Order: sequence, then C-alpha cells, then structure tokens
Amino acid sequence: MFDRFWDAIDAVYRSYNRASWARAGFPGDNSRAPAPGRWTGPDAERRRPDLTRRLLDRLGGPDRGAPSVVVAGSKGKGSTARMIAGILQAHGFRVGLFTGPHLLHPMERISINGVPLPEEDFVRWMDEIDPLVQKVVQGIRPDEYIAPVGIYLAVALCAFRKAGTDIDVLECGRGARFDDVAQVRARWAAVTPVMEEHLKELGPTLADVAWHKAGAIRPGMTVAFAGRQDPEVAALLRGEAKARGVPLRILGQDFFVEEVQLTSKGLWVALTTPGGRRVETTLQAVGAFQADNAALAAAVAEGILQDQSRRGRRGALWSEVLAAEGLRKVVHPGRCQILSRNPLILVDGAVTAASAAQVRKLIERWGSRVITIAAVPSDKDYPGVYRELAPVSDGLVLTRAGNGYFTYPREGAAVARNWYARVETAQDLGEAWRVAERWLTQSGKWPARAGVGRLAGVPGRPGVRERPGLLGRPGLLENSAWPGMSGSRGLARVPRRLSGHIRWRSSPRLNGCSRVRRDTRVNGGSF
Repeated sequence: MFDRFWDAIDAVYRSYNRASWARAGFPGDNSRAPAPGRWTGPDAERRRPDLTRRLLDRLGGPDRGAPSVVVAGSKGKGSTARMIAGILQAHGFRVGLFTGPHLLHPMERISINGVPLPEEDFVRWMDEIDPLVQKVVQGIRPDEYIAPVGIYLAVALCAFRKAGTDIDVLECGRGARFDDVAQVRARWAAVTPVMEEHLKELGPTLADVAWHKAGAIRPGMTVAFAGRQDPEVAALLRGEAKARGVPLRILGQDFFVEEVQLTSKGLWVALTTPGGRRVETTLQAVGAFQADNAALAAAVAEGILQDQSRRGRRGALWSEVLAAEGLRKVVHPGRCQILSRNPLILVDGAVTAASAAQVRKLIERWGSRVITIAAVPSDKDYPGVYRELAPVSDGLVLTRAGNGYFTYPREGAAVARNWYARVETAQDLGEAWRVAERWLTQSGKWPARAGVGRLAGVPGRPGVRERPGLLGRPGLLENSAWPGMSGSRGLARVPRRLSGHIRWRSSPRLNGCSRVRRDTRVNGGSF
C-alpha cells in the first residue's frame, strides 16, 4: 500500500532503476535511488515490452475493452493524439488519452475527456498493480526491467476501463516495434513524420528508425494512417502495411492540407479527409507543421467514426462542424506555445534540426530577432538545433532542465560559437532567463514590466519581479488546479521535485528551446 502519491511514482521507476544500477556494475537493491546516468543502447537489445504484455494479461486484458488507436512517429505524436481525442470528444465519445512523457506533473499522461487522472486514483491503481509487477519481473536478469511507460500504461488502461471509455488514444514512446504501448491490441494506427532521431536506440540509419516506427502497424488492424513522409520512409511503411494486411492512407496521397494561413487568432487550416470531406478551422498552435498533424488526426478520426458506425456502436456520424470544433479546442503545451505576449515568449520542444527549422520559419515570417534559450540533451541533435535557429537569434543561452535523467553536451558552447557571436551558459532556467533579460535590456528591447510570473503560475504584480518558472500547460497558467492537488493554482502548488527523474521526469519536449522576443503584429493582428 502506498501512503503518498510520490511513493507510488517511485514504484513506477523501481525496476528501471535497479536494472540501471546493475548495468553500471552496482548490483543490489538500489531501486529507490536515481539511475546512474541515462541508459542508452539498441531498443531491440535492452527493451522487454513482453513484460508489459504479461502485466496487462494478469490484469485481465484492460486493452480488450474499448477499441484503441496507437500513435507513433518522430514528430507530432502528442499533438496528433490530442487532436484525435479532441475530434472524437466533439462527436460525443468518451475518450481515454495516454501521452508521454509529461511536462510538469505525471498525471498529464493519463486523462479522460481532457481531465487528468486524480492522484488518489493513481495511488489506488498502483496498490492493485504493483504486486503483479513484482510477479512479472521475477526471474528476469538483473539488467532487465519492465519499462516505466508500461506501468503507466497499465494504470491508464485500467482507469479507462473503469471509466467506460468509448475509444482510447495511446501515444507510443520513441519507437514502436519494441515499445510497450504497441503491445496493446489496437484497432487503428497513426504514424507521424519519421526522422533521424534516437539513433543509438533506433538507428543508425533513417531506414532503421522507420523500421522501428512501422512496428505500430500490427496484423488485424482495420486501417493505418501516415503523415507526410520521406520517400524512403513511405515505401517502408507501405511494405509493412502490405505484409500485415492492413490498408494504409498517407498524407499527400489519400488526404490533404489544402490551405494554411497564420492569423492573429492562430493557424487557420483547410483540410480534406480520405472521404473527401473538407474541414476548415483555426488551431491554437501556431507552428505550420500542426496543419499536417491536424490533417492526420482528422483522417484517423474519420476512419474511426466510419468503423464505429458500421459496427452499430455509440457515436455520432462524422460532422465537419464537430471536427472543426474539436480541433479548435485542442491545446498543445510546449509546441510553439505562446506563454506571454509582453514580451512575447514562445516555447517549443525542438530537439532536431527539422523541428528547429519549422520554428525558424515561423520567426522569419514574423520578421523579428530573438534571444534563444536552449536545453537540448546530448543524445538529441543539438548542433542542428543551434544551427537552424542562428539566423534569427541575437544570442544563445545554453542551460539544462532540473532533471538528473538527461545529460547535456560539455562542448555545446564551443559548437554553438560556430554560428553565434554571443553564447553564454547557465546552470538553470532562472539564470538563463536573467541572462536573456540582461541582453534585451542592454539592447533596449526589454519592456518595462514583463509578466514572467505567469510562467510560474503566479500572476505578476506591479513592482514585483517574480522568478520565472518552467513551461506549463495553459490550464495551469489560467488558475486551474490539477485533480488531487491542493490549492487554486495547480503549478504554484506542484512539489518542487525537479532534481531527480524518479519523482519528476521533465519532458524532452521541455528540453527544447524557449524564445523571447518583443510583441509583433502578424497579418494585421497583435500576437
């Protein structure tokens, strides 16, 4: 029995920590201590997704309840998953959503119709699940483990089953073929754009990465969908789908982004689904790539609704109006997210050159210069991120997340000076913010009063300089509390557990880039 929520979170990482210590040459029970550095290696060798399958079977197969869709890929998985859920909710479905990793609080990973699972519910499920986890891991090698995401997934599926969800939307981790989420008996699959990433675990080539992602397509699925892909990746996905006997629909061939326009209210898009239906809506996210995510989500949702209608299941028939409404309401934390308008503070989780290029194009369209604060881990494409943002940056501040799980390149500053005349390093985000503020003040571009307090969930007060905080979901920034957490301001009440990944696992998306710049007018409107 767990007395506290964070004790239950510790138990999620127990098997991983024990295996990490064993791999480092320190056998024994170190399961409650943070792992000694990040553990890398080919997923085919180090992952045991079959242990998650055993756990789900011992729980009575909670994935056999509501039909589910798995979302894999390199970029846009979380956004696409949220959009699919949003469209289905607008059509009257009760939707379970599983995403990861979390940005600020572990319960961001598990939600039902947009409401995060309360902490007390998580504890109750862990009381039931943890003894079964101990049975599942009996007899495995000291350096093997059941992945934390598998345990989170088990909790999510049990909670979804009890809540009576109609559809579950499940985001895969970095891969798919050896990913715990892909062990679920899903009915549909979606693969967002695949890029060269996690090469130590999924590589070394793009084709290798694509082979891992293609593992989301499993025999018996009704249909699979794919976002815009490199030709080599698209060919590999087609081959996988054909071998599995699953129809595949691809963006740009079977469904389309017709029009995209950045406005003062967001990103206006016009989409055409595989069924030829046109959807026009304005997305809250401002990154142009979100149009592709929206098109993929609409295609998936249309396929789900058609399938459910044929089966005589609950749910409204497809409606372009409802689809547009569902897309419009979706919030995308940490994806080209505007946290403040005076000064304008833009946060994005770019960790690849391709993602950073999308952000650069957005800033170029605004016609402005920025100060870039970057915290890109050493196993990501930090040179590519630095290089792509240099043309629009007047300086680069390198920092790190308050999280022992990630390591950062020692040579980062030296690499960055290939493209930047001004580079500084900071120990944490607070110090990085002060450096950026100093640079902006020196240039005369810093406004008299910056509402940086809103980043920490605390409203700025005249004459008071609040300490900047970390990226938060808009719900937290707008005075809403997390279920199971005391206080009226969720983020302000979050325990300060940023020093170790066991209790607080910051997202790689958070370890991207935060850009600070002045207020700008876009298409005649104030952004």
